[in-house]
Amino acid sequence: MRKALKPVWVVLLIFGAVGAVTSLSRLLAPKEAVPWRADFAAARAEGGRVHRPVFAYFTAGWCGYCQDMARTTWADPKVAAALEGYVPVKIDVDDHRELANKYQVQGLPSFAILDEDGNPKRFYSGAKSPEQMIGWLNGK
Repeated sequence: MRKALKPVWVVLLIFGAVGAVTSLSRLLAPKEAVPWRADFAAARAEGGRVHRPVFAYFTAGWCGYCQDMARTTWADPKVAAALEGYVPVKIDVDDHRELANKYQVQGLPSFAILDEDGNPKRFYSGAKSPEQMIGWLNGK
């Protein structure tokens, strides 16, 4: 009987180890430095009040490139500083399909700089490193 249960214990031990490593990596991952807004309408209203363009970030929980950017680009204090002239809002396309359709989001991650009327002044789809994002925000 004991030999029959040995493979079960090995499998359980492996699952436990994988779970522990996954949890530890999430705890040790850098936190996003960007002060994202979660409400698009409120972000647009804030942009109008403070006379700043809205930086709309279209993402999804299942987007691997978006998760990579959370650990790199959005965790970089220089990127957060470059976004100080914007009202940054994070938009989950699964929760807000109407916004993704309105801005014709074709791939993730996608970014748009919106004027006070919500019109896109610039748009980009694809992951960017911190340096690339800073350059893009500066018009390069």
